[in-house]
Amino acid sequence: MEMPLANESEVLEGQQKDINFAGRPAVLIRKDGKIHAYINVCTHLGGPCKLEGDVLHCQWHNAKFDAKTGKALNLPAPPDSKLIRLPIIVKEGKIFYKYP
Repeated sequence: MEMPLANESEVLEGQQKDINFAGRPAVLIRKDGKIHAYINVCTHLGGPCKLEGDVLHCQWHNAKFDAKTGKALNLPAPPDSKLIRLPIIVKEGKIFYKYP
């Protein structure tokens, strides 16, 4: 199953595109040419994250996550936690969620 998320051209290098993923907040980001997709919910208390350089920074309590891996980088996010990654594919200029 594939579900369209956005046009590839809408996700610029080093920027965040907020999207709705089945009623949940999600983000698409492009880092070093590769597009990453995550549910935009901090693993601490569910706050929204914003891309700042190479990290997704929780706007509520300052937790930070690696933008390429989603891995938590500091407290208050649990040290072994990660943002929920969405499996995606890019084809014909469009980004699709691809159910495994």
